[in-house]
Amino acid sequence: MKDKYTLIFIPPGHSSTRQIQFSKVGKRYLGVGMLLIGVMIIGLFGRSIYLSHYIKDLKPTIDHISQLQTTLEARDQEISNLNQKSTQIKGDLTKITDLEGKLSTMLQLNPTSSRATPSRGLADPSVLTPDQNTQTVADHLSLLQGYYEEAVLQKDRREHTPSFLPAEGEITSSFGYRQNPFGQVSKEFHHGIDIGCGYGTPVLATAAGVVIYVGSDPVYGQRVDLDHGHGIVTFYGHNSRLMVKIGDQVRKRDLIAYSGNSGRSTGAHLHYGTLVNGEQVDPVTFMKTKEAYEGV
Repeated sequence: MKDKYTLIFIPPGHSSTRQIQFSKVGKRYLGVGMLLIGVMIIGLFGRSIYLSHYIKDLKPTIDHISQLQTTLEARDQEISNLNQKSTQIKGDLTKITDLEGKLSTMLQLNPTSSRATPSRGLADPSVLTPDQNTQTVADHLSLLQGYYEEAVLQKDRREHTPSFLPAEGEITSSFGYRQNPFGQVSKEFHHGIDIGCGYGTPVLATAAGVVIYVGSDPVYGQRVDLDHGHGIVTFYGHNSRLMVKIGDQVRKRDLIAYSGNSGRSTGAHLHYGTLVNGEQVDPVTFMKTKEAYEGV
């Protein structure tokens, strides 16, 4: 037994002991193993200390890199926002150019000399921030859209408002009291004007509207009535031929009849009358001029 070594494990209490025997060679191996384990532990501990100092030295660089990454992300977002604003501004400028063109045509203004300058109402973009530029263009676009919508309404009202005589000829009898052409000595109220024109003269709609009456009237003969909206109605009497029917939509200057001598008439002419909210009014009040025929 002198070449053997014994390790005895005595547990607490009255439990039986345990023992392990090993030789001198085993003792040597055990010592070498424990030495290697110690070296490994020391190496790992040293490596941990080295890495700790290495990471500590690198921390400012890592923090700087993180800061740069955050800055780059912020710059990327800023560039993305600027691109969006640029796209919005380009789109708004295109809309502004289109609206200005439509307004120029609608209002019969001279076209702009250059399409490269879409509007004269904008501030110098070089002195404004991107947000200010975007807001300025958006505000200008909103203003122009308001002008355009109002111009469309005005154009629609203009198209639906009588503005010229419906046939080419002179006004031979005015609105109001006149000598009765059939009674000579008596007077009568003339609800319109008479336009002296040859038999078969084209009769044009004096404004856009819808045909609400087509037929024969004992006084006005072959008659056409148009409703122009806004409370305005026009009627055309003594025609020889009617070219429309009830429900037709007519535009300004559309052909609606040919003049004649039908109804209570002393000769070929056109009777033209206007009503506003059901009241007879003098058609001449709608004329741009008192010329017999404008044709526009």
